Parts: sequence; C-alpha cells; structure tokens
Amino acid sequence: MPKLAFIFVCLLAFALASTPSIEAQSGDSQVRVEEIVVTGNKRVAVGTVLSYLPVRAGDRVTRGSLSIALERLFETELFRDIDISLDGSVLTVTVVENPIINRVNIEGNDALSDKRLLEVLDIQPRRVYTRELALEATQRLIELYQSSGRYAAVVEPQIIELDENRVDLAFVVDEGPLIKISKITFTGNERFSDSALKRTISSRESKWFAIFSTSDKYDEARLDYDVRLLRQFYLTRGFADIEVSRVQGGLLPDRTGFAVNFLLQEGQRYKVNEITVNSDIENVDTSELASLFEFGDDNWYDVRALEQGLLEITNNLGALGYAFVNLDPEIVTNPETGQLDIAVNIGKARKNFVERIEIVNNVRTKDSVVRREFELVEGDAFNQIKLDESIRNIRNLGFFSDVKVRNLVGSSEEQTITELTVEEQSTGELSIGLGYSSLEQTSLAFGIDERNFLGTGRALSLSFDLSQKRSNFRFGVAEPYLFGRNLTSRAGVFNDKVKQDSVSISKTGFDFGIGFEAAQDYYHNVGYELSQSKTTESSTTATSITGENGAQILTSAASYVVGQDRLDNRLDPSEGTLFELRQELAGIGGDAKFYKVTGRAAYYRPVNFNALFFGVKGRASQVVGLGEKVTQSQRFFLGGRDVRGFALSGIGPRDTGSKAAVGGNTLVTGSVEVVSHLGLSKDLNMRWTVFSDFGSVWGTDYPSGVTGANDKSMRSSVGVGLLWDTVVGPLSFYWANPVSKKSYDKTKTFQFTIGTRL
Repeated sequence: MPKLAFIFVCLLAFALASTPSIEAQSGDSQVRVEEIVVTGNKRVAVGTVLSYLPVRAGDRVTRGSLSIALERLFETELFRDIDISLDGSVLTVTVVENPIINRVNIEGNDALSDKRLLEVLDIQPRRVYTRELALEATQRLIELYQSSGRYAAVVEPQIIELDENRVDLAFVVDEGPLIKISKITFTGNERFSDSALKRTISSRESKWFAIFSTSDKYDEARLDYDVRLLRQFYLTRGFADIEVSRVQGGLLPDRTGFAVNFLLQEGQRYKVNEITVNSDIENVDTSELASLFEFGDDNWYDVRALEQGLLEITNNLGALGYAFVNLDPEIVTNPETGQLDIAVNIGKARKNFVERIEIVNNVRTKDSVVRREFELVEGDAFNQIKLDESIRNIRNLGFFSDVKVRNLVGSSEEQTITELTVEEQSTGELSIGLGYSSLEQTSLAFGIDERNFLGTGRALSLSFDLSQKRSNFRFGVAEPYLFGRNLTSRAGVFNDKVKQDSVSISKTGFDFGIGFEAAQDYYHNVGYELSQSKTTESSTTATSITGENGAQILTSAASYVVGQDRLDNRLDPSEGTLFELRQELAGIGGDAKFYKVTGRAAYYRPVNFNALFFGVKGRASQVVGLGEKVTQSQRFFLGGRDVRGFALSGIGPRDTGSKAAVGGNTLVTGSVEVVSHLGLSKDLNMRWTVFSDFGSVWGTDYPSGVTGANDKSMRSSVGVGLLWDTVVGPLSFYWANPVSKKSYDKTKTFQFTIGTRL
C-alpha cells in the first residue's frame, strides 16, 4: 500500500474511533424515535435530562442531529461522560454524573486568610464539580497571590471522593516567599536623575527598615500607574514629546526580588510660542479666552496649565449659558526652535436654560436639603460657575461620600436637565477616645454627633472630654437654614473646667448664634453667651490679688465674627488662606464688663508638586475692662501647643509666691512650619515637620504680686516633629528648643500626644 494511502486510512480509523457511540443506520438517513430511555442517572432527574435533550419522542433524527444532542448535554456540565445510542426506534441516553461539591477547603495558607481566598474562589457547596471549575479557581488564587507579591506561590487542587457521588474540594497552597522590588532603574533619562524620578513614582525599593510598607511590593497595576506618573512629571516640565514604557519586571538570579526598569525618551523641552482660540460660537472674545492660559514667567510648557486653561474656557462659556461645549486643543511642536503652538478649537453650541434639576439616589436626605444648596433653579439660564458652586456647597454638607453631576439635553436643544447623583454616607458618629499627652497626661473623650438629623440637615452633638488639666461638656444643636433662609443658627449648653498650676477656673452657661455666608467665602456670625465663672487659687503662697478668688462672676456677652475661610481642610490644612476677626462685648447685664477682640490668619501652600507644605499662621488678642478691671477668667494664657518648647501656660506673668500663671490682657503668637512625607513611606501615613513658634502675653490690671506683669518681650522656639496617623489614632511627637525666654517661664522641650478614637 502506498505510504500516503496508509496514513489516510489510519487518520480515518482514528476519527471513527473518537466519534461518540451512536448506533444508527448508515448514511444520513432519518429514523423516527418512538421512545427515549435515560440510564445511569442518580441525582439528576430524568425530566431534567430530557429538558436539555433537543430530541423528543416522535422526532426524526440523523447522525448529525444526535451529535448536536450530545453537545447540548455536555454543555450543562452535569455529566462527566455521555453515550447516546439508537436501537431501532429506541433512543438510549446513558450518563455518568459529575459529582457535587460537599465542602471547599484551603490548606497551607498563612499570609492570606481563608476568608479572603474563599471570596476569590466563589465556589459554594452543592455546586457541580468539573475539572474546568477547579482549574479556573486555581488560576484565580495564583493571580491573587501574585498581586500580593508572592510570585512563587503554587496551588494544587485536590478532590476527596465521598459517598453518594460527592467530593470535597481542597486547594493546597505553597505560598512561597514575599518577593519585593529590589531595584528600580531608568534608561534614557538625561535631564533628571534616577533619585528624582524615584521620588516621583509610587513604587519603592525594598528597605529593611520599612517593615510596614506595601509600596515595595511588586504590583503590575501600581507600576502601570507609575508610568503615568513619570509621563505627568515630564509633561509638567516642558517635555511635550515624552514617551515612557516599562520593561516587564524580572526576578533576580537569586529569586530574592524583582528588578524594574523604565524606558524613557525625553525628547525636546518646549516653551509656549503662540496660543490661539478659534470659535464657531459667535460674539465670543477669543483673545480674552486665549489670555486665560498662564504658563508662568519662563513660559515652559506645562500640561497642568493647559488643562487649567481649558477648564477656565469651559467655565467662561458656561457662565454665558453654554452647557455643552466641545473644545479640541491642538499642539504643534517645533524641535528645532524648542517652541510649540497651541490652538484651541471651540465647536458650535447653543445657549441653554435649566429645564429640570433631578436629584438621584438620596434615600435618607430630603430633596429640599439638597436643592437649597443650588445656586441655580429651574428656568434659570445655565451657568457653569454657579453649578460648580452648587456642587461644592453640596459636598461641604458632609452628607455624601460622592457627588456626581451630568448635564443632559432636555426636551429641546436649548433645554438642559441637570442630573445630580449622590451617594449617601453615615452622618452619625459615636466616638470614644483614650489618649496620653505630656502636657495633659491621660485623657478620655466621648462624643455623639449627628450631622443630618432625620434627613433635615440639622445637627445634634454631645461631647465630653476629661483630663488631669481640664474637663469639657457640651450639648449643641444647629440649624443650617433658619426660617428657610440662608441663615445658620446654633445653640448649646456647656461646662468647662481648666486647671493651670494652682489656679482652677470653671465656667458654666449657654450660648447661641446666627450666621450667614457672603460672597467669596466670607462668613458673619452674631452670638450671645450667658455664663457663670469661678476662679479658685489653691496655693497658700499666692501673693497676687485677682479680685475674684472664690467669687461667682456672671458674664453676659454679645459677639460678632467676620472671616474668610479658603482652607482645603480646617483640621489639617495643606492649602488655602484664613482670615477672621472676632469681637466680644460684655456688660449687657451681669457682673463682668469688658471688650475683647481677636484676629487670626493662616496661609498654607503646597510646594514642589505637593511633596511638602508650607504654612504660616498667627493670632493677636486683647481684652480691655470697661469701667472695671479684667479678671483672671477673661485673660489669655500662652504655651504648650501654641508655642512648642514651653509648658501649658508657661509664658507670661506669674504669681510671685505660687509661681502660677495669671494670664495677660494682650496676646500675640504665630508659627512658621514646613510639613512633608519625603523620605518616609507613604504607606506609614507619617510626616515630619520643621517649625518655628513665637509669642508673648502680657498686661494685667492686678500687677501687685505678679512677676513680668508688663513684659512684652517675644518668646520663640525652633523644633522638629513627627506626625503619625495610625490605626489606633493620631500620634504626634515634637522636640522644640526655646530660643528666647524669661527666667520665670516654664519650658517643656519634648511634647507628645498619643490618642485613639473608636
């Protein structure tokens, strides 16, 4: 037999042998099925098998249709083996069922918990077992371990056969070592050093001391993000042609870590030559729009300036009523001259009016609470600036974790539907705090806050703080829209006690206020307070006369506050400004008569692309008696957190006998500070600070028996600190050295606070 014919016969025989067993008449002749018999099934009902079988009694079948029927049954994944045979008019289906999973176990894992691994598996008991199911689950586990930095992990699926066609499915894991990034290198960088580029990216080389860091874990997604960070770094410095790619990280020969290499083609650095704006919208001053781009005095190209300019154009056109504007920027570079031209093309657009404002996904918060924060109402001409202000107002409520807005075409091209989608978050908070401070020793705090009571926007708060130096109790309510107008109101009762050396000052009363915001973030507040205070001098060696020792003093005072707050975060600011002037007048009834004024200001600015923050703040206060002397409970005290390096109330006039602080009528204090995370792992949530504090307090209407009663000399200190946001609470450590001080001042070089809130 010729060789080629022999091979053909062998292939034909193999094909016939591998065809499922179907006994039928030769050829493609049709046979009528009179009866269907199912055998071999134990768990799966006959009716279930027949429901998946595309053949019914009375149908005519061929060999081809029976092959299709066989495929349909295999697709159910209910059966491990299937045989279909036709004997005369009787069709017999013989099945071998796949087992049912009884239980799923994970063995050998330590770094990752059973819960996390089982969540990835997503295999529930009573599910039908298949080999493909086990292999897919194994691959998911391996991918999870790799994303956790364990690239040598091995997972073996095992089955344990049980009675009644059941199996236990076990995944035996060999996690292997945690493999981190040992080395990060760059190729093609000429303008910037490796160290500068390493500071730009989020990944870090593994260091022995960074035991809590996760940024040194080899993570493909993180490294892709680093590519974008590097590209952004160059685009903000004039390199418009920058190209960045990454070589696939490879294991070192000793398999102890990964080596990562980034490939860069920096290209030419460009200055902006010409900016033009072309508009298909009539009556638009394109030259004015072009002037919105600011690339700095050196005019180097900066993609952030480009994006900001495009945003300004969008906002300007939005203020004119154009809700849907298409901007198409074109950049043309000239490597020979090192210059580039920017052309912004504005497509056609029509003025729009707000047809409807829709608020979506607010379940608890009432629509009216959200709507009153809008600067726009239905029927108004569309204004993007007012819309942006509205969104900022809604975010500042603190009721929502996310706020998204979409402008949709309404019933006509001139009508706009503004759709606001919110994601509500918990507005209630129960806090319990336990801490220790070198200034106040052990402290305990308890608080209940509800910022959105019954979805009305009203706020309720109850707080209690206790330490060896002070105790504070307060219950307050706040109404953000008094009488349905843009007026905020508050009312509260309080009890405060402070111990300063041998002097104790207690104060009990209530207060209320009404405030409103004006343009450009200015706020005004008018308030009233009625309180009763008592000052007690426990030292038998005290020589100063306060005029109030042991006496109950009733104070009735009105106050007015005006300020402008543009800080990005009131508790931990990193950018923005603050100005505030507070005035208080006492004597509307009561025993105390005085005028008190306090001014404070702050300025914060990020430097070096948010790598560090520069801040400066200051405060000045003065109290003047109106026909009578200012008592100790109304004076100012300085030290501790205000001027680090000094003890609480460590600065200023002191009783000659007891050495206790007696406070002063005038206070001045300030601070200059730089805060940064450079050199520290971002995963640790640690920042270092370098600061200089200064201040002084002086003046008393009872100078007899007081040291330094009218000494206006300024005290100052310099120091360093470490701020650490841990899982148990904030920790702060400060070392400050007084540069200038008086002999009677009390210093405290090292200060620390350890706190926790649950």
